[in-house]
Amino acid sequence: MATDWHLANNLIKALTQSQRDQVNGLMAQLQETERALSSDRATGDAMAQGHVDYLLNLAESSAGAFLTAITGEQIIGFCVVIITEEDECDLHLQDSFKRAGEVTDLIVHPHHRKRGIGRALISAASAHCQASGVRQLKLKTLAQNFQARNAFETLGFRPHEIIHTIDL
Repeated sequence: MATDWHLANNLIKALTQSQRDQVNGLMAQLQETERALSSDRATGDAMAQGHVDYLLNLAESSAGAFLTAITGEQIIGFCVVIITEEDECDLHLQDSFKRAGEVTDLIVHPHHRKRGIGRALISAASAHCQASGVRQLKLKTLAQNFQARNAFETLGFRPHEIIHTIDL
């Protein structure tokens, strides 16, 4: 199947200002989706630009990747993956699982969904992690985000740890 889009790691090839604006727009959209499900989320427009800056720095400082799906000059999705490490004194995990990849953010523009873009972004994140010697890729999603949970389980992810919260 031919595609009219391609992937890029934007830690290697920097985003243009136009692309950066598009990523900020997607981030705001992702945040508003989460905000509709969880009252602890800031508004998308208020956090998008600063959070994208944070994610670019985090991906770079953790040997991660900031992956984008591009068609023509348009960013139609992105995925941020970081490499995390448990403290060496933390003994609850086997040594081979103390380093992990973690997808912090993933979005595909609604008009471009169901075309394999999310799968390709996750595949590229997995390949990046494997090349870094990581054996496990993790991601978090809100418990109420059934659409995302179903999509991730279709990609082979399974629930692993559950975090319970209480507002104080």
